[in-house]
Amino acid sequence: PAQTLFTDNFTTNASPLWSNLWGAWFAANGAYSCALPNNAPPTLSALPFVLQDFAVDMDIQQVGDGGVWLRCDATGSNGILLVTGGNGWGSGVRGGNAGRSLYWHTVSHGTYSGALNQVFNVFNPGVDNIHLRIEVTGNYYAVFLNGATNPVITLTDADHIASSGFVGLYDFSAQTFHNFSLQVPPGYSPYAITIQPADPTHVNLLWPTNAFAWALEATTSLSPSAWQTLTDPPSRNGTNFLLPVEKTASQQFFRLHKP
Repeated sequence: PAQTLFTDNFTTNASPLWSNLWGAWFAANGAYSCALPNNAPPTLSALPFVLQDFAVDMDIQQVGDGGVWLRCDATGSNGILLVTGGNGWGSGVRGGNAGRSLYWHTVSHGTYSGALNQVFNVFNPGVDNIHLRIEVTGNYYAVFLNGATNPVITLTDADHIASSGFVGLYDFSAQTFHNFSLQVPPGYSPYAITIQPADPTHVNLLWPTNAFAWALEATTSLSPSAWQTLTDPPSRNGTNFLLPVEKTASQQFFRLHKP
């Protein structure tokens, strides 16, 4: 079964893991929203987990114009954006399809596709309270509305715009987010280390999640008593972490350990 990686009910404050990049996000009375909703650039508050396959559950109240970032990068310049409502509702449009739809944008190097696979007349804008479940597997995205067993909208990312990335929220109206939950396949670790060759005598260690309180340890054997803490602090690069390590033995093992 899937494992729950992260939850936030926004009862008091939002979790400090939210990036709150654009929009001045805040939590109050179980709701998460923007003090400065906008779409230029689109607001973004993301979690620091680099994900491939996952599922997201959340409640949204008074749907009008907002959405969910899927497999985006740290700045929202690349990824998939699911729009809830939309069609100008956040800009003050109150007629036609404004606030009533579900649709997708693919985002590549800051360039947005048109509205993809749009489903019309889904919401009563500014009024409806809904539950969304979003499932992402491979290049297939599916959205389930209010507990339905069949998706209300899907997307196949044939161009492979995003193979992995962060999950985040977007807000361009008075709608608010509640009861957020993120699930991942069994065995996933947000602290998994990737080892990349750097030069003939060094490797780079990268891990995607803020493990600042964790110690990076190394050993040349897997004896429980052989682990030694690497004293050089890792350098930071956004939400990615990078540490050049000199190759001092024919084999080395690394782990992140919480003291």
